[in-house]
Amino acid sequence: METGSNLDQVNSRRKAFAATGADHAKLSGAGTIDLWDMIHLFRNNLGKIFFCMLLAAGAVAIYLGHVHPVYASTVMLEVAPDTDQNSTSPPLDLDSSDILKTIELKIASQSVLLKVIKNNHLADDLNFTLTPAGGTLLSPEFVKWLQESTVDFLKLIRVDRFIDINKLKPAPPPSSRSYSDAELVQKLMSKISVNLVRGSRLISVTVEDSDPKNAQHLAQAVIDEFFQESLDEQAKDSASARELLLAEARRISAELKVSEEKLAAYRDQYNAVSLQEQQNIVVERLRDLSQQVTAAQNTRLALEPDEEQIRRLANADPELLLSIRSISSQPEIIDLRKQVALQEAQVATLAKRYGPLHPTLIQAQSQLEEIRSALHASILKAGNLIIQSYESAKATETSMESALAKQEKTSLELDRIAIPYHTLEREVQANTSVYQKVLENLKQTDVTHRTASANDIDGVNIRVIAQPLVPMNPVRPRKRLLLALSAAVGLFLGCGSALFSRALDNTVSSVDRAESFLGLPVLTTVTRSRHQRLKARPAVLRDPASAQAEAFRSLRTALSLLPSNDEQKFILFTSAVPGEGKSFCSLNTAAAFAQQGLATLLIDGDLRRPGLQRLLVDWNEKPGLTDCLRQPDLFPAAVQQTSIQNLYCLGDRKCQPGGAELVGKDGLHDILQRSRENFDRVVIDTAPLMAVSDTLYIARNVPTVCLVISAGNTPRRLARRALKLLDEVAHRTATGVILNKVDRRQSAHYYYYNGAARSA
Repeated sequence: METGSNLDQVNSRRKAFAATGADHAKLSGAGTIDLWDMIHLFRNNLGKIFFCMLLAAGAVAIYLGHVHPVYASTVMLEVAPDTDQNSTSPPLDLDSSDILKTIELKIASQSVLLKVIKNNHLADDLNFTLTPAGGTLLSPEFVKWLQESTVDFLKLIRVDRFIDINKLKPAPPPSSRSYSDAELVQKLMSKISVNLVRGSRLISVTVEDSDPKNAQHLAQAVIDEFFQESLDEQAKDSASARELLLAEARRISAELKVSEEKLAAYRDQYNAVSLQEQQNIVVERLRDLSQQVTAAQNTRLALEPDEEQIRRLANADPELLLSIRSISSQPEIIDLRKQVALQEAQVATLAKRYGPLHPTLIQAQSQLEEIRSALHASILKAGNLIIQSYESAKATETSMESALAKQEKTSLELDRIAIPYHTLEREVQANTSVYQKVLENLKQTDVTHRTASANDIDGVNIRVIAQPLVPMNPVRPRKRLLLALSAAVGLFLGCGSALFSRALDNTVSSVDRAESFLGLPVLTTVTRSRHQRLKARPAVLRDPASAQAEAFRSLRTALSLLPSNDEQKFILFTSAVPGEGKSFCSLNTAAAFAQQGLATLLIDGDLRRPGLQRLLVDWNEKPGLTDCLRQPDLFPAAVQQTSIQNLYCLGDRKCQPGGAELVGKDGLHDILQRSRENFDRVVIDTAPLMAVSDTLYIARNVPTVCLVISAGNTPRRLARRALKLLDEVAHRTATGVILNKVDRRQSAHYYYYNGAARSA
C-alpha cells in the first residue's frame, strides 16, 4: 500500500530509532543504574520490604523475650614503674606495648583461671558447668523448644528418610558430670575479657554473668588469684635464684683460691714482691737516659757543620774562619777585630803625615802586625775548641746510647717477668670482683625475698584503682541496637529481594525498559484492571474517566499525528504470544476513533480464533471476512454496523475452513483498497506473530503496526523475536509498542493524567 517517498522516510526513521535503542540497550542497559527506576522498584515493593522488616523485628522480639540479661563487673588496674630504690635492675619502658600485653595475658592465664575455679568450687556449680563454652544467652527452655521444633519440622518434610533424626533430639542436661580442666577454663574464659585502655597504662578486667553478684565476685576472685600467683612466682624465683647464687659463689671462691695460690708461687719464684718498684726505677732511668741521648745528639748536630767547615779551611787564611758564626761571635775575637780596625785607621793617618821610614809610622805598623797575629791566634784557638767540643759531644752521644740500650734490655727482662705476674694478678682481681658481686646479689635476693610484694611484678608496680562493683544494668542484650539492626537487616533483605526479583525478571515491565530494549517508542500504557476483558461496550465508552480510557485516547492522538494519511488510516494490532490483550486494545482504539466522529472499520484478522464479530454484532446470515477474501465483491455486504456509532466490523463468527490460506492472495489487497475508499480509519486485529504466519502477510500491506506487550508477562526475547520477524519477513518496522496490563502504581509514576483519572 506504501509507494510514496514519505513512507520510505518514515520507515527509515523507525529503523534508525530501533538501531539507536538496540545500541543503547547494549551500552547502557546492563551497566548503568537508573536512579528513578530503582526508586520506582522499591516503591512498588514496599509491601515486601515492610514484610521483611516486620519479620526481622519479630525474630528479634522473640529472641529478646527468651534471652537472659548479662551483667558485667569491671576492675581497673594501673601499671606504674617500680619505686624500689634498692632495685639494681634497669628501669623498664612502660610505654612499650609488649610489657602491658604480657601483663594482660598473665591476668587471664590458665593457671590463674584454674585457681579461681578450684578456690570458688565452680566445678560444682550447675549454673556454671551447664553453660556452654561460648556463653549462650538463651534460656534452656527456649533452646529445648527450638531443638524440638526443628526435629518436628524435619519429620514433617520427611527428612527422616535420609538421616537419623533421633540423633538430633536434645539430650537432657546431666545433673552432675566430671569436667576436664580445659573445659572449665574454656567456660570461665568465655566470661572474662582483659583489655588495654588505649593511650594509657590502664588494664580493664571485665567479667560477665547472668547474676550481677556472681559477676562482681568472679571479677574480685580473678584479681586476687592473679596477685597471689604473682607473689608465689616471686617467692619461687627468689628461692631458685638464691640456690643458683650459692652454687656460683662456691665455684668462684674455689677459682679465686687457685688464682691466689698461683700468684704467690710466682712471686716466690721470681722474687717479684718489689717488681713494681723496680719497674718504676727502670722506667725513670730510661726516661733520663733518653733525654741525655737526645741532648748529646742535638749538641753534636749543632757543632757538626762548623766542625766540617773548620777542617776544610785548616790550611787557609785564618781570617776565612770568621765566616763561621760560632767563631766570629766570640767576644775576644770581636774585640781584637775592633783593635785591628782602629790600628789600621791610625796607620793610614800616619802614612799621610809621615814618610814610610818615619819611626812613628814604623812603630804603628809594628803594633798593627802584633794585633793581627793575636787575632789569628785567637781564631785558630776558637776553631780548635769547636773541634774539641764536637768530638766530646760525639763521644758523649755514643756512651749515652750504650747506657740506654743496656737499660732497655733490663726493662725488657723485667717486662718478661711482669707479664705472667700481671696476668695472675688480674685474674685474682677479676675473681675477687665477681665473688663480691655474687655475695651482694645473694644479700639482695634475701632482702627481696623477705620484702616481696604481690603488687610488684616483673619490675613494675600494679595497683587496683577501681574495685569491682555489683552492676545495676545489663550490658547485653542491647534492645534498641538489636531492634535498629533488625530494621536495617529487614530493609536490606527487602530491597535485596526486590533487586533479585528484578534481576530474574526477563520480561518487559516498564516503559523505560521497553524503549531501551526494543528500540521503539511506547505509544501508550494501559493499566491493569479486573474489568480488562472483551465486552460489547469498550472501556472508552463504558468508563470514559478511567485510566484505560485515557490511555486509548492518548493512543488515538499519537496515531493521528503520524505524517502520512495512509499511516493514519490503517492500523494493525498484533502481539508476540496469545493473551497479551491485543484484541482488547484493537476494540478500544477503534471505539476511540469512532467516538471522535470518524467512520472506523474494525477488521478481525485472526481467522483461526475470531471473536470480535460475535461480540459486537448479533448473529445473522451475512458473509464474513473469509467470504470477502474469496470474493472481494462481497465487501459491502460483509461490513456490519455495530451498536457503537461510527464503528463497523468485518470478521467471521467462527473459524472457516481454508480461511487462513486466503490471506496471502490478492483478496486481502482488494479488501484494504475498498476500506480505504469507504472509511476514515481501519483497525485490524491479527493473530500473534509467534503463533501463526497470517499476520506477516497482512503486515506487508499495512503501514502502521502496533505491537501489544503484556507488562511483566511477555518475555523480552519473544518481543524482540516478533519485531525481527516483522522486519525480516514482512519488511515492516513496527510503529511503536503498546504496554498493556501495567501496574497502576507504576503507570502513575509516568503519566499524571492516568493517576488523576484513577483517583477521580
